[in-house]
Amino acid sequence: MMINPEVQNFPFWRHLDTAWQERLDASVRRADYAAGQEVRGNGSECLGVLMLLSGRMRVYISAEDGREATIYRLGQGEICVLSASCTMPDIHYDVQIQAMEDSSALILPTPVFARLIRENIYVENYAYRSATEHFSDIIQAIEQLLFQTLEQRLVSFLLDEAASQNSDELHVTQEQTARAIGSAREAVTRALKKLSQEGLIRLFRGGVELLDRKELYSRV
Repeated sequence: MMINPEVQNFPFWRHLDTAWQERLDASVRRADYAAGQEVRGNGSECLGVLMLLSGRMRVYISAEDGREATIYRLGQGEICVLSASCTMPDIHYDVQIQAMEDSSALILPTPVFARLIRENIYVENYAYRSATEHFSDIIQAIEQLLFQTLEQRLVSFLLDEAASQNSDELHVTQEQTARAIGSAREAVTRALKKLSQEGLIRLFRGGVELLDRKELYSRV
């Protein structure tokens, strides 16, 4: 039987017996998402384990007043187990996922993953370790929503994006920025213009260029 080589990139693949490898290969589905599309919304059903093949996604939480805070970002080849947190009774993270650009992913359905956790101790350990590793990210996101100013959240986002893209020239719209930091677009526009007037960034159509990282870091 020919196994899809992409499926073999799941980190627990080599710990599965032949029967489970074949079952996994038969169960996994591919999904494509457009930039800005919700992959998993607030209160939606458990998605399953997601492995990003191409593009970028953000995993975030939202407050009742509509504010959002990005927990972390997914890049090519990375796995999101929190999208299947319903399979782990001790984990209660209600996260949302959004495609930041056109993206493709493999999704291991929830029922299959839930059975795999019950039958394979290594997969169970991997799932809980992966989920708990992001606990500090969730706490940090909550702190940003509660205690940081708009400028601090904005600068943190820009610096994180620069690190993620390994570039000072960021192709991210003001609408995307506003959603990522849980603020209104008009407020973000004013904050960006202020930073631009201070010579810390340069605004261009559809993006931002960081000009003074050292000073930006001092603002966080």
